[in-house]
Amino acid sequence: MLTPTSADGDPRFLFLSELLGRAVVAADGARAGKLVDLVVHTGEPYPPVDTAVLAVGKKRREVPWSAVADVTRDAIVLGPGASSTAAAAELGPDRLSVREDLLDRQIVDVEGAKLVRVNDVHFLVTRGQLRVAHVDVGFRGLVRRLGWERLVDRTVQAIRPAARYLSSDQLLPWKLVQPLDSAPGRVRIEVAQRALAQIHPADLAEIMEELDREQRARLLQRLDVETAAETLEEAPPEVTAQLLEEVSPEKAADLLEEMAPDEAADVLGELPHEAQQELLGAMERPEASEVQRLLDYPPDSAGGLMTPDRIELRPQETVADALAQLRRRAEDLPLVYEVFLTERSGLLVGECNLRDLLLADPAARLATIAREPPATVEPKARLRDVAAAVAKYNLVSLPVVDERGVLQGMVTVDDILARVIDA
Repeated sequence: MLTPTSADGDPRFLFLSELLGRAVVAADGARAGKLVDLVVHTGEPYPPVDTAVLAVGKKRREVPWSAVADVTRDAIVLGPGASSTAAAAELGPDRLSVREDLLDRQIVDVEGAKLVRVNDVHFLVTRGQLRVAHVDVGFRGLVRRLGWERLVDRTVQAIRPAARYLSSDQLLPWKLVQPLDSAPGRVRIEVAQRALAQIHPADLAEIMEELDREQRARLLQRLDVETAAETLEEAPPEVTAQLLEEVSPEKAADLLEEMAPDEAADVLGELPHEAQQELLGAMERPEASEVQRLLDYPPDSAGGLMTPDRIELRPQETVADALAQLRRRAEDLPLVYEVFLTERSGLLVGECNLRDLLLADPAARLATIAREPPATVEPKARLRDVAAAVAKYNLVSLPVVDERGVLQGMVTVDDILARVIDA
């Protein structure tokens, strides 16, 4: 039976790089081939190796891992009566070729919220089984793969004995690494779905930018609608537009409805007119109307930058009314900068910031604590004019009004910064 512990009794670990190319010998010592891959069953938290793939001349053969009696320093020793069969042309569901499907592939480091590359795979020997424990994404793993570990270790030891390289491996637990799909031979983005939702949408968007088109689509499929929409809001509009072309119109419409209207308009602006109209037609009417109105403005105008989402109240309402409205709309307005006061006609007459509301008597009329907006812009105002007003008055949001002074929406400083940075 495969020895479960090392000589000193500690759990035994092996790296894929230590196993590949190792001779496979029969119980009588006859050479059976050399190891070129391992196949694991991914249905368990720490997948067991179920098959060893051997090279026998130019042919590939398979041996069940249960037939392995021991792994020595020089060879993988098979038990009595073990025999090999021709390697399968395709792997079945929930089976992963470690060398072909995982080694050198990109994965998501959930804790670091970044893409990393698998340089080696770390196995644990337990109860006679070989199980995947970690993936090695560090430089040391790459050095080991290349066969330079002893040379590099000796060199670093001589120059910098306390170097971190000598004592730290970058190992990610396999429990955070789960196949995105079960089709063998494809590049996989490996990560647990619940863990994905814990990554900040801006980090997920950055990860998406580093992926190819097919990988982006598969990663998007792993996200719930809310997380996906938040991530797409952070991605460049051209990337989001490309992704929406990869899903059904119904799924794309759901994502657009969940996004902020100004972000949805930016994305649709990247699509051909026919595709725009198809997606707008698939959206719910209120959301589609808002987005269509924003599409009518030039992208670098105040109208193109603004969001129609806002808290709008009447001057005669109270501070308590405003706070209750904020609570009701907390989910669809994650960031609130000001509360705008308008007449019944929509005419903007004042605004209150959150500090005003928190310090005021709940029974006070909003009109008594409101202030006049220091600046407003019309929808046709250029980006330069919008940015100048925000900078001059140190604003986080700027009301957009039409020629009659009727409130249309607001431009937020983050939207301005995003457009200026991308320019």
